Order: sequence, then structure tokens, then C-alpha cells
Amino acid sequence: DSIVVLASVIIPCTEIFVPTIFSPNGDGNNDVIGVFGNCIQELDFVIFNRWGQVVFQTTTQGETWDGYLQGKMAINDTYVYRLSIVDPTGKKINSSGNITLIR
Repeated sequence: DSIVVLASVIIPCTEIFVPTIFSPNGDGNNDVIGVFGNCIQELDFVIFNRWGQVVFQTTTQGETWDGYLQGKMAINDTYVYRLSIVDPTGKKINSSGNITLIR
């Protein structure tokens, strides 16, 4: 005889997190920047340079910016991001902030 037990694991939603600094220098630590969180249904993440030009944009969670712009390393600077997400309940959340790139 055997007993089969089915268990559901509910992973709670966590806070959405965008790091404020990254160092894309190839050392394997903090080399990319992206959006982290586990309850994102829709996403629009845009990073701008100080002149308002888009340097990175994605609608795919897990896609990250590696600090390159048009095939060249972006300069050490402070960049601005705009983030719009929709959670599993349909709630829209908008935020923005700064990201510092240092090598």
C-alpha cells in the first residue's frame, strides 16, 4: 500500500526591489541591474541617462542591464529609472528612483 499526498506551496509576494548601485566590471558581483520580486504579472522598466535618453528598457522580468550602451561601456554616473508593474491582483504600482553605475 502507498499513500499519495499532494501539497501546495504558496510563495508569498515579496517587496519589489531595484538596487540603487551596480558595478558592471566583470567580477561577477553586482554586474547587472534589474527588477527583483516574485509577484509581477506585467512589467515596464526603463533606465534613462542624465539627458533623458533611454539606455535600457524591458518588459521581461529577469532581463537586466549590463552597463553597456550601443556596444560601449556606459559612463560612471547616476541614472534614473521608471518602473511600472501589475501584481497578480491587477493592482498597478508605479515607482522611480536613481541607480548609480560605478566600475
